[in-house]
Amino acid sequence: MPAELPDQRSQQERQSERRPMVVRVQYRRSIVRLAAQILDLSQHGLRLAGMERLRIGESVWITLPGLPPRQAKVVWTDRFEAGCVFVEPLHAAVFDAIVSGHMH
Repeated sequence: MPAELPDQRSQQERQSERRPMVVRVQYRRSIVRLAAQILDLSQHGLRLAGMERLRIGESVWITLPGLPPRQAKVVWTDRFEAGCVFVEPLHAAVFDAIVSGHMH
């Protein structure tokens, strides 16, 4: 039986609202830049799906639509998906613009 992952927590337990989405992004780990998809996003973090397995505790730099790269830490992994928490949360207006599709 799989262990409960942090992304399975109820919305009440989260720091901020999580929104499902599928957005293609790039992320950098060390000096390597890779393509991935965001599967859901909140002001405090995201769920990332990529071609490589990330490690818990690893730092990545994620390029969100219309923004410079943003640092995040991997807090859980499940095969090729990873839950990441932003070092600095997204501003509420920036989060709203991304989920409404106004950031390209």
